[in-house]
Amino acid sequence: MSSELTQAFAAIGAELQIETRGHGVTIDVLRLPGREVFLLQQPWFGAITAEAIDVRPYHRHLVLDVYSDWAAVSGRFLCGHDEHHWFVASLPFGRATRSVRGAMEALKPPLVLREQKRKGVKHRRHRRRTQVYVRQGEWFFLPRPRMHVDFEHVQRNGHLARRGGKPHQVEWLYSIDDMRFARGQVSHWDHSPLHLDVWHRVVQNNEGESQRPQQRPSIHIAFID
Repeated sequence: MSSELTQAFAAIGAELQIETRGHGVTIDVLRLPGREVFLLQQPWFGAITAEAIDVRPYHRHLVLDVYSDWAAVSGRFLCGHDEHHWFVASLPFGRATRSVRGAMEALKPPLVLREQKRKGVKHRRHRRRTQVYVRQGEWFFLPRPRMHVDFEHVQRNGHLARRGGKPHQVEWLYSIDDMRFARGQVSHWDHSPLHLDVWHRVVQNNEGESQRPQQRPSIHIAFID
């Protein structure tokens, strides 16, 4: 497993380390001085199988399948490069596609997929800005140019953050009925800044949705479309 898997990561320009320790399985990205390294940790007892089932060197992405014949371990991950850094994203359990392109679509939230279909926007790799949305990391921003808000309820310098993730700072953030809307500058340490000149509906990607706890990566980085 180690040789073929290492070669698959090398094909997308990444370095992989495999360690045997602990009792679980994790796939992570380590940020070391001057470089980033993927780390696959497997347990001391019982073998696991990790296979790169789709490798796209030009786009610097691959789909990693992890499973075991002896334990309830079964997960699929999109590993790749987003703007400036490597990332791992756990695919939704019910939509564990085998292809990189399918993984990108599986990570898009239902609202984005519906808007793509309604407006006839076709999937394009590495597009962070389309007629339907602009994206920064795991957050999608869908334009709502006719929207008006009560500025008394708008938060200045708000934050968007998923559990365990680094927050994205938003110049203007408005929340109502479990929905969030953003406008102005959106910034994050790992990503190029965005400027939203009108209000945008904010939705998060599907990373790890319905995954079993032991299948989720130990950290969450960005989603690539």
